[in-house]
Amino acid sequence: MKKLILLFLAFASFTVSHAQSDWIKIGVHAGSPLGDTSDTSSFVLGVDVKYQFLNTNSYAIGISTGYSNYFGEDEFDDFGIIPIAGLFRYYPTKHFFLGADLGYGIFTDDNYGDNGFYYRPEMGFHNDKWNVYGFYQGISSGEFSPASVGIGISYNIIRS
Repeated sequence: MKKLILLFLAFASFTVSHAQSDWIKIGVHAGSPLGDTSDTSSFVLGVDVKYQFLNTNSYAIGISTGYSNYFGEDEFDDFGIIPIAGLFRYYPTKHFFLGADLGYGIFTDDNYGDNGFYYRPEMGFHNDKWNVYGFYQGISSGEFSPASVGIGISYNIIRS
């Protein structure tokens, strides 16, 4: 874990020194649990905070965090996930993007298992002020690996 944090900090500091402009993205997302998670949860709702550095016209990198709450179904309790991830984006056109947030996912309730590898591929539309996207989100963490699919929207604050 220490090596992952050191690598992440080195990556972020290199990116800051070479960025053309950077964006703070604040948003919300909603989704539906998939697989075994759909037996314990009925709905996913969350917030996102991302700090994106634009290095070229076609690629971007940054950091991502937030919170996703999985609402419990029947006798199951709610649980949450807090990601600490790197953000990678590819812009094949001016307003379309493909990307992924990859990193470490932390459960807010120890009853659901161990923390683990967090992944969230995204595809969407963006302009200077807004992003609208679809995503698949999951954690690989042993016995219980929650996943969901959904949509999100975020507001961009450009810092040049």
